[in-house]
Amino acid sequence: MLQTLAAVTLGLSIMLSGCAALKAAPSKGAGFVPVAQMAKQEDLPFQKVWFKDGVDFKRYKSIYIPEVHTDYLLQSNWWQQNFRQGRMKEDMATMAQYLRQEFKTAFGNDPYHRFQVVEVPQKDSLTLELALTELVPSNVALSVLEYAPYGGGTAVRVMERATGAESTVAFEARMKDSGTGDTLAMFADRQVKKIRIIDFKAFTWYAHGKDIIKEWAEQFVRLANQRPGEVIEGSSAFTLMPW
Repeated sequence: MLQTLAAVTLGLSIMLSGCAALKAAPSKGAGFVPVAQMAKQEDLPFQKVWFKDGVDFKRYKSIYIPEVHTDYLLQSNWWQQNFRQGRMKEDMATMAQYLRQEFKTAFGNDPYHRFQVVEVPQKDSLTLELALTELVPSNVALSVLEYAPYGGGTAVRVMERATGAESTVAFEARMKDSGTGDTLAMFADRQVKKIRIIDFKAFTWYAHGKDIIKEWAEQFVRLANQRPGEVIEGSSAFTLMPW
């Protein structure tokens, strides 16, 4: 019992000390939105945002989310080229579909019913254009090694950090008036996988990325319902949940 408690305490200490180190660096931008012209807004969880002045978002009653763009997906490092070679196009398509569906589901399940999700643009709708701009999967082989005895986990974490091979995902987005096509807001964010004491999600390629996407969708819904002065917190860098 004491050994288990000590292990959990040590794990928590490692997780907390590693949070700052594992905080994702902002994306330099893939070109879907002009990231250099955008800035951090402290009451929002995204790394870069921009809003057009004078827009009355309350007049929009529905939201249209088209197919996710993948043309801007950044070319990743040896991680993708070696471990998912020949599968990346399929992976991109699957994750792009997942991204779109999670956003549609999140807005559809909004208890405040802020927007009706529509399948074609409406006169009173916003169009949320999403682009998947970075997609680095977990490496299952290294994840197995991480749970090997004699410090396997430490060696894997050192390797991941040294090579930039940790699972990451990034998006860029434009919010438009569906009728005029005017861009009303822009967003960009990049996140790295959460720290876990025991990480069952590391044994699949994109479970970490799906976690991040789900949180983005929930954050957008909270943004749609944001009250004056309300701060929408960003995602925690760690979790106690192993799955």
